[in-house]
Amino acid sequence: MSDAYASPSNMVSRAGAGVVGGLAGGLLLGAVLQVMGDVKDFAQLVGGDTYQVAWTVLMCFCAFAGGLFGVLFGRWISRQLVSAIGIGLVYGGLWGVALALLVLPLLLSRAMFAFEANMPILGAYVLFGVATGVVYAIAGPRRRYWRYPRRSLSLVGVVSRRRRKKHEDEEEEFLD
Repeated sequence: MSDAYASPSNMVSRAGAGVVGGLAGGLLLGAVLQVMGDVKDFAQLVGGDTYQVAWTVLMCFCAFAGGLFGVLFGRWISRQLVSAIGIGLVYGGLWGVALALLVLPLLLSRAMFAFEANMPILGAYVLFGVATGVVYAIAGPRRRYWRYPRRSLSLVGVVSRRRRKKHEDEEEEFLD
């Protein structure tokens, strides 16, 4: 590894930024589920029936899902919103299929894979994934690069060949 490149962030910082993104996405997911009247399903998972229990379980799930997002996909997203949105779409959709169509109906004795009834809920999970990805891209760890030494100009205003050659060699090492 070259001296010109510092490695990307470690797994702990990616997980922490993912938790922050997951909590932000969880607020959006919870708001949509609250409006649709489906947030109490999360309370029933732990034997509760109040909105406080439902929101607590939902936010714990979202923090876990966000941390997992950061660990799994954090290296691919370094301040890039387009990739964050794309990965977030797929990630939120997978969580929606897993939770809304499989796990929650199974644990609450309902019909599994009822797509017609759960399409708006799947959309809410997709919004969760997008919000998680965007917040991760904005607030998450960044790749760090060491600064190159400033180029000095010769008396005639042209960079000397030796310095230019040294800089090109450093760039080649950096790109490798």
